[in-house]
Amino acid sequence: MDNPEQIQLLTTDQSREESERNREALEKSIDSEKIKKVTVSQKRYYLTIIGLILVIVVLVIALLTSLLLSGNAAIIRKTKKFTSRPKEQLRIFARKCMDRQSMNKDNLEGLRDDIQIRGGFPMIDLNWDESKFDLSEMLSKYLSINRNRMGFLSVEPFTTVENGTVVSMLYLGPGPQYVYNYAMAIGIYKESVAFMLERLLKLENRTLNRTEYETEFQKLVDLEERFADLADYKNLNLDNDNMSKAKRLSDLAKMIPEIDWYKIMRALPREKMTSEEEKTFFEKIRVHGGGEYFFGEKRELAQIATTTPKTVLANYLVVRQIIDVALYYYDKDQPRQGKFYNHENQQVFCADQLAFFFPMPSMNVFIETSGYKMENLRIIERIFKEIKQEYNLLFQENQWLEPKIREFLIRKLKGISGKFGFQEYIEGEPLLEKMYQTLDFLETDTPYQIYMKMWRHRTEQLVEHIVHNTPLNPVNLRQFALYAAYNSYGNVFNINLAYLTYPWLDADFPSYSNYGYLGYVIGHEIGHAFDHFHRKLDENGLQHKYWLTETNSSNIEYNKREKCLRDQYSSYKEPGYDFFMNGTVSRYEIVGDHLGLRTAYRIFKKAEKLDTVKLPGFDDVSPDQMFFYSYALRQCDIYNPTIRPEYLKGRPHPTSRFRVNGVIQNIPEFSEAFKCSKTAAMNLENKCTLF
Repeated sequence: MDNPEQIQLLTTDQSREESERNREALEKSIDSEKIKKVTVSQKRYYLTIIGLILVIVVLVIALLTSLLLSGNAAIIRKTKKFTSRPKEQLRIFARKCMDRQSMNKDNLEGLRDDIQIRGGFPMIDLNWDESKFDLSEMLSKYLSINRNRMGFLSVEPFTTVENGTVVSMLYLGPGPQYVYNYAMAIGIYKESVAFMLERLLKLENRTLNRTEYETEFQKLVDLEERFADLADYKNLNLDNDNMSKAKRLSDLAKMIPEIDWYKIMRALPREKMTSEEEKTFFEKIRVHGGGEYFFGEKRELAQIATTTPKTVLANYLVVRQIIDVALYYYDKDQPRQGKFYNHENQQVFCADQLAFFFPMPSMNVFIETSGYKMENLRIIERIFKEIKQEYNLLFQENQWLEPKIREFLIRKLKGISGKFGFQEYIEGEPLLEKMYQTLDFLETDTPYQIYMKMWRHRTEQLVEHIVHNTPLNPVNLRQFALYAAYNSYGNVFNINLAYLTYPWLDADFPSYSNYGYLGYVIGHEIGHAFDHFHRKLDENGLQHKYWLTETNSSNIEYNKREKCLRDQYSSYKEPGYDFFMNGTVSRYEIVGDHLGLRTAYRIFKKAEKLDTVKLPGFDDVSPDQMFFYSYALRQCDIYNPTIRPEYLKGRPHPTSRFRVNGVIQNIPEFSEAFKCSKTAAMNLENKCTLF
């Protein structure tokens, strides 16, 4: 399961290749006869894949546990003296997270005090006075800590372009969609919340009345369903142009004056801002303008806020916070998640928390203890440049693009910049120290106090990033989860350091491995710049009408070719399911896969002559075949036979099986490499080609 904050903002860029290998995967066996049509060396292929998967699994586990928490003190043993503040704060956090004994002893008096300070809790407060309830006041106090899991409000960072300059902003939207999905809906946390309430009531020598609790908790479930229906996340997922509909905070204040939106947002910064800073801050806030949520004519959100009983609203805000605290304190099996929030054990869970809250210090520990090859950074920069050059050649060679459109695409391509591994935040750099200078964990802090400080610090960092335009977004740092993305508003490609390590990339790997794996990833992400939606945006992320010409010939041809790719997926059935997939929902990722593999193969062919390395036992396997094996390995996933059909139909990425077979069946070089017959299933007579 995702980390407390690890979500993807629906309204910014969707073009991400993010490693969520523990998600529901879509792989299932097909009969051996069909497999024979796909490969030449079936037995060797499976032995290769199985062996490499085992290596990867072992390495990933080692990365997140042995380096961070093995034996509760691996960091302390393997890392140089904790002289830097980031590492010292990391050490305290690790120890507190693993201290189950202290958590069991903690009477949660700190949580009880915080609840009272923030407005009380009618579910357990005998003398709660609803006349003193102020929704805006209570929201401001909870959102300042829990900025993206309050259920009906979410504050997320995004980048855009203003006057030709990339700027960071905040996006105020409906509660993130995962709050309402099967794994995060409030309803499945009934037992963990009850567990926390029993501990809180013990402070007053009271017990939980389960009958009353069941009744009150159901009211919260019903309230959240109203928010979910109003947000209409199913359609929101399909809307890639949300940002063009965004409005300003002043518009929201006029639309729903029943809530003091300025008061809520003022609670996010670390300290009181100057009038100039506050003005800048408010100007950098955008509000979700699509659908009916904030700006619907019926003003349904305002109606919910004013007609819902105050006790229910207050209980909902408190319970949403308690759920996050229970994440650490309640370790019994939870529906669909298991112990430790879907992690194998507490040690793995805490390793994940370290990697999330301390991404750069954790990565620096990894660099220090693993002997990381810094030359990998130079390799990825070179591959990035080569991929861009290959896209340029694709556009130059193209016969159907009109000159004006070709120039538009090439100008955008040349403007794509790359950021590799956040090198500005490697150990010893001033920015890393500054990032944690206000975090003040103490050895005497309780685990609860540690978590509150950490969450609040994250929110404060985010505001500073927005107001002062610091170079690194502190929230969406994914260093230990594989992360690569193209951001259309900044026209920039990002890849984190985890992707630039063995077994994903290595300076000593043969080119077919580096290009078949990371070359494809880069090509895929850059390909998003030219998918159905993003092809219309210029190098500044602004939409233009270059594709609408007098003849409209290029636009018509693009749509025809892109439809060819979509139709292939729409005529595909995943083994074990009796329905066709949705090529329209997955259209952006289908294009990314197609262009990514094509460009990666082209640069591989130019570099393969430099290879002298042959893997043992593969003397008779050609470099071309190994390239496609490497690409197939990239798509390996975990088969889950219980995956729901509606998830398959609505997922933006094609299934893992199709991302191999569905992509390479359009690549003539694959059929040549494996000497496929003209009638082979993987050698389509009518192949789809976008450019």
